[in-house]
Amino acid sequence: MIESKLRPQVVLWWGIGLTVGGLLATTVLPRLAYGMMPAVSGANGVDQGLLTGLAYIVQLITQIVPPLGVALIGASVVMAYVRRLLAPVPDRVVTGNEKGAAPVE
Repeated sequence: MIESKLRPQVVLWWGIGLTVGGLLATTVLPRLAYGMMPAVSGANGVDQGLLTGLAYIVQLITQIVPPLGVALIGASVVMAYVRRLLAPVPDRVVTGNEKGAAPVE
């Protein structure tokens, strides 16, 4: 049987990374863009076009990446729970000392 590389711990770390990365990108990208624009040139068509394009990219990141990360964190919790429920139970050997066990002859 092929072993899956999709493990709860991997999904959890991807979820944390996407959530934190998305929030940092949402916070840092607009400030970097406005900081890189030259103040002496004023707002011409090229500057406004670049800022508008960056604003669309930041909105896309804001609306997709952090919620996806949070969903992956939740999925990893569910995966870990289901894996624990579906784990095979080891066979027990009845020694006769247990309450309710059949007598050994």
